[in-house]
Amino acid sequence: MGRPYYIVLADDHIRFRREMRKILEEIPDIEIAGEAGNRQELLDLLELHAPEMVILDLFIPDLRAEEGTKLIKSLYPKTKVLITVMNHELEYLFHGLAAGAEGVLPKQHVAGHIFRAIAKVRQGKIYLPIKGSGFPGAVSEKAGEWAGLVKQPLGSFT
Repeated sequence: MGRPYYIVLADDHIRFRREMRKILEEIPDIEIAGEAGNRQELLDLLELHAPEMVILDLFIPDLRAEEGTKLIKSLYPKTKVLITVMNHELEYLFHGLAAGAEGVLPKQHVAGHIFRAIAKVRQGKIYLPIKGSGFPGAVSEKAGEWAGLVKQPLGSFT
């Protein structure tokens, strides 16, 4: 087994972080580098660990996911960002992607989809809830493909 894939969990709900940690600890090469409940804790963990991924809640105190994603990407461009949302927050889906996030995952379905979401992001792909997968407000597969294209550098289409 190679180097662990380090993930920081950033969510102001301690119970959600604990449940997420339990789920992620089942993945052999995943290691939780730390947990943050606010902006400063997240920045401290990023500086300390420079993780491969941050699983970022859409709304944590003093930091919205769009701003958080831009901040993470400006300081640590190689760090992937997977945003977690409540189903009713899916309208914000493209805000996070436009800021540079690699995916969006509804919290209600984390247990059944987190493995797939992380795997897809690790492969350099965008993870979105796709229609037919049980997510209210999910996007069509074609929209998911377009979201991936939007994140490509302009020169990559030639």
